[in-house]
Amino acid sequence: MYVSKLTIKLLEESFSLEHHLLALRRYHMMESADWADLFIVSLWQHKWYATEADKRISEIQGLLELSVQRSSCEKDHYKDRLFVYMKEQDSSSLPSLSTGIQSFNGLGLGYRVDWPVSIVLTPGALKIYAQIFSFLIQVKLASSSLTEVWCSFKESIHFTNQDRSSNVHKSKSRNFNIMVKLRHQIFHFVSTLQQYVQSQHSHVSWCRFLQSLKHKVKDLTDLDFVHMDYLKDSQSICFLSNDMKQIADIIQSILQCALDFRSVARLNEDLDVSQVLTIKQTFNQNMKQLYACYLNSPKNVEFSLPRFWEYLDYNHHYSDVINEELGHRIFSI
Repeated sequence: MYVSKLTIKLLEESFSLEHHLLALRRYHMMESADWADLFIVSLWQHKWYATEADKRISEIQGLLELSVQRSSCEKDHYKDRLFVYMKEQDSSSLPSLSTGIQSFNGLGLGYRVDWPVSIVLTPGALKIYAQIFSFLIQVKLASSSLTEVWCSFKESIHFTNQDRSSNVHKSKSRNFNIMVKLRHQIFHFVSTLQQYVQSQHSHVSWCRFLQSLKHKVKDLTDLDFVHMDYLKDSQSICFLSNDMKQIADIIQSILQCALDFRSVARLNEDLDVSQVLTIKQTFNQNMKQLYACYLNSPKNVEFSLPRFWEYLDYNHHYSDVINEELGHRIFSI
């Protein structure tokens, strides 16, 4: 017991354990998100096909370091501990020309730790941090895609103001309005997801973790338990726990809608509105599935789908529309 308490004291006072935890929160949980925005844009725009597979990791590491240097984390003393790695040893699984939401799932964000900090920040714990980072990258990719779509919409507005009386204009205007509405619906989901995850990480689970460190930790066993409990909460917040796989798949499908919409919106003059309607149908179907999961989820669990649904459906729009559609369907049967 004496050695355990002494070790905790050394970890806190001599080896800056809390600063390491703050760094992991800052980077892996994107508490300081400006560096992540720069990094993801760099990943998205990089021409992977022009680089040999065995050189890509070093290039990605360079993009990571450059993004951090250009961000608010420029003077952070812990930034040099970050490194990228492949979650699988097969170099052929590196990012390629894929535009899917899982494009960068093979990339992991690592964090170098020395003994005795590694007693707490074990490889297993760091793997969970990397898992959370991968999820947040997906959300960032979706958000960035929708921002790009909005910029292209603003550039296209002047085209909709030409030849107002023509049938061609009316058709283009109708299609444009469909796209704007769909973009707004998907953006509401993605931005709400971002806000939910950030608020739960920053203002709930992190504060609870600090309180536990202060009042519940008496030895190394307590420290390990409290830290892993914090990580389990973080996994639940990001819908990464084992019992949330169905919910995670639905959310990932909705995030994919954002990337698909970006690809379709780039077509401009050659736009086929049927592609937009297909994305809209996929989005609506996923929202119905998410609502069904919400109805079947326990309502007394803190980090769960019901809590997120309260953020998403704050004015009961989705539940009212879905219930109305289901009611009409039952009545017609």
